Amino acid sequence: MLLLFATYGLRAGEVLHLRLDDIDWKEERIRIRHTKTYNESFVPLMAPVGAAVLAYLRNGRPKTEDRHVFLQALAPYQPFSCSGSARTIIHRRLQKAGLTVIGHQGAHAFRYAKARSLLRASVPRNVIGGLFGHRSAKSTTVYLKLATDDLRSIALDLPSETTKCQRGRTKKKRS
Repeated sequence: MLLLFATYGLRAGEVLHLRLDDIDWKEERIRIRHTKTYNESFVPLMAPVGAAVLAYLRNGRPKTEDRHVFLQALAPYQPFSCSGSARTIIHRRLQKAGLTVIGHQGAHAFRYAKARSLLRASVPRNVIGGLFGHRSAKSTTVYLKLATDDLRSIALDLPSETTKCQRGRTKKKRS
């Protein structure tokens, strides 16, 4: 689950509602059913993601007829009922790894991080929006706000002394 969040910046519901039929092993792609827009898109099945999902299906997923990829680990083996389940899983895994998340929590922490990393890699905003399943550029902009560290890296040094402008002087407007 965590690898899907980190690699693709998916919403919690998009991962929790992922079905076995959504993974096309031959074409090496995953169908994403976007939970907010109800659109579908395809993302490439990256090798590490495919290996992790395959390992889960072979060794971690309970034996059941249910077609959801991710199921609750305890009986009754059923799909997760809400995206809050993903938040709990993420929190426990990060806590176990000794990591503390500041700011956005759960799957959205991964989503924001993915959007920023794509932007820093000069990926066009419309491509980022397409990956995230957004219908408008405005939706994508929310994820692309500059981080404080980004602002610090482009900040100008302030002079140590300031001088006052002469009183009564005005600049002429250029036409």
